[in-house]
Amino acid sequence: MGSLVALYNEWQIQLIVLLSFILQVLLFFTGSLRQGSTNGLLRGSIWLAYLGADMVAIYALGYLSRHQDNGTLETHPLVFFWAPFLLIHLGGQDTITAFSIEDNKLWLRHLLNMILEVSLALYVVWKSTSLRNNVELLVPALLLFVSGIIKYVERTMALKYGSQNEDRNPAFILDNQQRILRLVRGDVNHELVYNALVLDGRVRHQYFHRRSARHSIGEILSMDPAKHDDCGLVAKLLDAQLSLLYNDIYTKAPLLRSKSGILVRCISQVSTVVALVIFAVLGQKQSASRLYSRADIFITYILFIGGILLEICAVFTVLMASPWTWLWLEDRRYCRLARISWSLARLLVRRPLWSGKIGQYSYVNYMGIQDESATLSQKVVSLMRKTATAIGVKDVRNKLFWVSKRLDCKYETVDDKLMECVLREIRTIRTDTNNHQQPRQYPHMTPFLQSLQLTIEEEFPFTLCQLHIVTVVLLASTSADDMKSYSADTIEAAQMCRKLSNYMMYLITAHPDSASLLHITSVFNFELTLDMVLRADTTTTSSRKKKDEILRETEDSIKANYPHFPWSMEFREEVIMELAGIWVRLLIYAAGKSRTTELHTAMLARGGELLTFVWLLMAQHSLGDVTYSRIELTPRPDDPAATDFPAVRYVFHRHETGVAEHDVAARHGEVDGRGDVGLDGEVAARVDGVTPELAGDGAAEIVMDVGDATTGAGDDGHLSVS
Repeated sequence: MGSLVALYNEWQIQLIVLLSFILQVLLFFTGSLRQGSTNGLLRGSIWLAYLGADMVAIYALGYLSRHQDNGTLETHPLVFFWAPFLLIHLGGQDTITAFSIEDNKLWLRHLLNMILEVSLALYVVWKSTSLRNNVELLVPALLLFVSGIIKYVERTMALKYGSQNEDRNPAFILDNQQRILRLVRGDVNHELVYNALVLDGRVRHQYFHRRSARHSIGEILSMDPAKHDDCGLVAKLLDAQLSLLYNDIYTKAPLLRSKSGILVRCISQVSTVVALVIFAVLGQKQSASRLYSRADIFITYILFIGGILLEICAVFTVLMASPWTWLWLEDRRYCRLARISWSLARLLVRRPLWSGKIGQYSYVNYMGIQDESATLSQKVVSLMRKTATAIGVKDVRNKLFWVSKRLDCKYETVDDKLMECVLREIRTIRTDTNNHQQPRQYPHMTPFLQSLQLTIEEEFPFTLCQLHIVTVVLLASTSADDMKSYSADTIEAAQMCRKLSNYMMYLITAHPDSASLLHITSVFNFELTLDMVLRADTTTTSSRKKKDEILRETEDSIKANYPHFPWSMEFREEVIMELAGIWVRLLIYAAGKSRTTELHTAMLARGGELLTFVWLLMAQHSLGDVTYSRIELTPRPDDPAATDFPAVRYVFHRHETGVAEHDVAARHGEVDGRGDVGLDGEVAARVDGVTPELAGDGAAEIVMDVGDATTGAGDDGHLSVS
């Protein structure tokens, strides 16, 4: 054991320097993967590598600074030549300069660290010159210092640019606009990338509210998200725009879009190559083989060649693969280089760059119910619950809720149908300015929505929880045979209800930053909400009960608490269609109320968030609280008129239902009484669970114009998905 410790002490600095280089390689090839992944293990690995890379390099410099005490100068004199390499490592990789948005804000701290570490490295090299033969390495060491300082300055400047405090104009303006338009027009991929670049200034303005960021490098083609009808192309365009924004915030891409940045990078690379050549020439001397061990020489070549190869890879993966490089080369008529750049940059539209997934957390997870598709983490939570119950722990479900929020979550893919519905509903809300259009009729859901009217704005998370549990019960009580008999549109609507319902619960319960994203200011207690929504015997259900038994008890409790909901199987298909519309509009409302753009940018480094896509799409339609057209759930007495500025758009509208009483009777079997809801939201008359009529004395009847999330209303006022 003692011999192993002695061996480690002798070769400690070599192992540390090699570990520093390995971490840099790992960061280079994995740094950008988190943009399109929600995998927690991958994100955790990148986080450890990001933090460990700086710690290891700083520790190595500190170790070398004590060379007079530990005897390294006599035994391994070449190791002091590695100090500039450690500066290069501290300069980081082009694919990741910041792990989180907070790292960018600390750029001044990184600047101070740079000054200290450069001073320490200079001190190490100066001390090493006390050995006469080390003077020969002074020239390549100075060249490496030039490269290391440039890399460190690049990282600090990239952090400053990503801190959202830097207001910059576009890197260039197109000189030959008409030629570029002729080139890209007619090719969908070219048009998409071109429009993403042209609209980049608008996106930066919507995120950071920079005036100069509104400047455009060229003319916008027809693929404006606010005008284009192809939902698939709009989704790809948003993906490309957010990918460009990710590169600006978390990588060194902004530095490589300027002539000065490219020139400085060339100086850095040339310095490293020249230093390698000089070192190789010096290594041919016989004195070098006597002074330096073969292991140290081999490690030095690894640092040289490995660093140069990483720089070459960065040229292709960061510089040449940038859409900005392609457009600049095309504009300057460097056609061959432009073709090479496009072959790399077209990956921007060939595959989605965000994860394309949304988090899912359900009431079913909270109750500890598992199915055949349970993930490994969900099985771990189930085992923890069983163990806690076996040893006599009371109130296991609530005490393990913090574990369930993190391990019971899973992710599902966002399909094109969902994005199409979101786009259509956003445009419907935007164009319904003066409320002159006939609102869509929801004869089945209107009574239930009216029962939520008093809490839907004041206690938005509580309302979401109520509607989520109702959705779970509704879909669980619909048998597989009944679902097969429904139309394909209804089946898609049911899937949409489940995904959006679980996604909204994921945001308000399991997501650490979602409260700010959803503009939630009140304290939301999921467990307390369940106790209020469900009966006591349901929330204290034994874990030994089967899934069907628990869902049956929940169904009985929910039906008793929400008698206005249309539970009848006779109109189940229509109810599912209407419920899908409600969830889409609630998602739009939540996105429109989220003003914290920093959290949206933070989500870009975590695989992306559907809420961010919806928020950006709304902003480009001049809709949402970050624009001059704020969004509200329902009209209020103090709201400005529809034609005033700034304007207000409503997710739900107050209109006459236009549903005849005999029609309602045919659907619900009874027409007795009426429900009038005053403008102040208080119930002014008795509610019968059917459609209210316009009342006198200034009372206005409320119809929740939740829209057809899946397309629009048919001639009979029912929803249909196209």
